[in-house]
Amino acid sequence: MTRGYFDLRIWGAPATLSLFALMGVLIGLGLSKQLLLIQVFMNGLNIALDLLFAGVFDMGAPGVALGTALAEWATLALGLVIVVRALKARSALPKLIDWPEVLRKEALASMLSSNVDIMIRTLLLILSFAFFADQSARYGEVILASNHLLLQLVSFAAFFLDGYAFVVEALVGKARGAGRLGLFRLAVFRSTVLAAATAGMLALLLLFGGTALIALLTDIDAVREASVPMLGFAAVYVAVSFAAFQLDGIFIGLSATREMRNASIHSIVVYFAAWLLLAPAFGVAGLWAAMIIYVIARAAALGRYYPRLNKLISG
Repeated sequence: MTRGYFDLRIWGAPATLSLFALMGVLIGLGLSKQLLLIQVFMNGLNIALDLLFAGVFDMGAPGVALGTALAEWATLALGLVIVVRALKARSALPKLIDWPEVLRKEALASMLSSNVDIMIRTLLLILSFAFFADQSARYGEVILASNHLLLQLVSFAAFFLDGYAFVVEALVGKARGAGRLGLFRLAVFRSTVLAAATAGMLALLLLFGGTALIALLTDIDAVREASVPMLGFAAVYVAVSFAAFQLDGIFIGLSATREMRNASIHSIVVYFAAWLLLAPAFGVAGLWAAMIIYVIARAAALGRYYPRLNKLISG
């Protein structure tokens, strides 16, 4: 079953990585509404296809993998259409496809050098969620479907938290360019307060309204029964995850990519250690607890480097 899940899920990997780049383009173009649109589209289609293949067609775990991969490729196609139209409207499309410039060795080498740390960080982040899915599959098809459903709710909450991260990313970059430490601190404080409040409200929504949301998303009784007891873990994850989102935005905005890479390595080691300690003793609950510890570790590891950022602003 796990092998069948992996064999289908891996076909979505190119689309997953391409979507990260595409979302960066949308942020750079200031198309935040379109970014939200494609994220909602991807998760909505993902849920629908997972229920179709795993529930209606009774494909089990491979059906979940197939639904996710197809949703990612469909979202990539939609995103490319949005970007091309936006560039055409700005008469910028010819610059985008200036192939001699795009393929210039010096430019490619420079881009690879400046993004290698982000690539490592992103791959480790993908690995953490892929590992979560793999371990979920080991508990059976029902638990895999249940955890996947809960992660969709978590991902929906992440849309809102990502918004604050995108804003602070742009503002701290502006502050660094202007050398204004006061603007940097104000942007961080205001966006973080709003992100924390939003995370708290979303967590309460999951805690008290999650059962109704699950009932809307699936009519499979076994999946519902497996999902409801884990809602508390999903709610806690959302409540504490805002710090990692915010710090990601801050560090990306200041191009502090080396620190992001190191923090990602440290936090995933903590994640695996927590899984080794908790999952054998507590099962699915231990797996979720390890995921919560992981998102806290991501924030803590970045927070350790935070004092260095003042020097980047003040020069």
